[in-house]
Amino acid sequence: MKTTSVRPTPSVVRKAIFDILQNIEGKKFLDIYAGKGFVGIEALKRGAHKVFFVERNPVLCSFIKNTLKKKNLSEKAEVYMKDAVRFLEETDELFDIIFADPPYLTGELERFFKCLEKRDILKEDGVVIIQHHKNEAIKEKLKSLRVHKCYKYGDTLLTVYRRHE
Repeated sequence: MKTTSVRPTPSVVRKAIFDILQNIEGKKFLDIYAGKGFVGIEALKRGAHKVFFVERNPVLCSFIKNTLKKKNLSEKAEVYMKDAVRFLEETDELFDIIFADPPYLTGELERFFKCLEKRDILKEDGVVIIQHHKNEAIKEKLKSLRVHKCYKYGDTLLTVYRRHE
């Protein structure tokens, strides 16, 4: 198994994510490739109905669980210690928001795209936000999703996908 260092989403990028999403109250949120779970925890603080955290590293899963417990957010969260693509292949959930921050420049973004094209796990008016390195190729469309907008923060890009009408 490849080990990659944790690269927490910088606070300026986290703020941008929620500025893009605006009101997330009552939404079902997936924080996939969760790392330390900072984005999903912020979603809970901002009123998300439920957040699903997916992270394959057991130490990081424990960190997320402990943080949720300290902040009294555990009842609105589910933490899965699992490979992200395997989770996507197996889940029966439909999400309002999917936030993905795959390890940069590892090929993981391509695995994620392939799975999103096979499985429709996004609600009709849902949104996907992918945090990725500026040198990673993104797809203009994923099944019924299209790039809505792209935001740049140094070497980091946030690409937003929405359904194409």
